[in-house]
Amino acid sequence: MVQLQENLDLFADLDADIYAISVDSPSNSKALKEAGAFTFSFLSDEEFEVLEYVQMKDDQHNMSYRGVSILDADGNYVYHQVNDYWGDQIEATSNIVHEQFKEMNQ
Repeated sequence: MVQLQENLDLFADLDADIYAISVDSPSNSKALKEAGAFTFSFLSDEEFEVLEYVQMKDDQHNMSYRGVSILDADGNYVYHQVNDYWGDQIEATSNIVHEQFKEMNQ
């Protein structure tokens, strides 16, 4: 998530909100956000409701996948990809997100 914070400018041209979603408790999510001085929102999804909706629940291990999900302005599921491109490969995530936004707006 540090890489995302340090590279938010890669997403600045998109009309989008960025969230980190995990199954951590609200207090753990809040503590992590504050400790890292992150400026994007953290969501706690202990019941996997959002993660299931955006197809990012790993049923086999009862945890969330790492990756990217996109919802449209009305909250409708559009796209997801399981990946771990949030570290040194943050530009790959940016490219994926930009491609999907371009397809949504055609």
